[in-house]
Amino acid sequence: LIMSWNEYVEKSLVGTGTVTSAAILGHDGSVWAASPGFGPKDGEAAALKNGFSDSTSVLSSGIHFNGVKYMTIRADSRSIYGKKGATGVIAVITKQAIIVAYHDDSIQPGQCTLTAEKLADYLINSNY
Repeated sequence: LIMSWNEYVEKSLVGTGTVTSAAILGHDGSVWAASPGFGPKDGEAAALKNGFSDSTSVLSSGIHFNGVKYMTIRADSRSIYGKKGATGVIAVITKQAIIVAYHDDSIQPGQCTLTAEKLADYLINSNY
């Protein structure tokens, strides 16, 4: 990897203009890097990680991140997408990390999704 985890959040996610806030977590729920004021609250990271292996858990109860509940619109072993009104959150798991990207109502959900999935592909190809 060329950049620090903070640089991935700042440049590869938020810096694109297609992500409002972002976090990169370890599979253990630890925060590797995050936008100021954005991150998992108690139990949210563990529940999110569990959603990748048990999609019914997040499909039925929604996903929670940064203290906000989102309606789950997609959940599989790679990606979980949630929305709340015109805002949303995209979580993508890699070999060692979970990327969480949030978009506000000024960003199209597809743009945020593409940015998060693209970084995930890069990290997976780099064995992260």
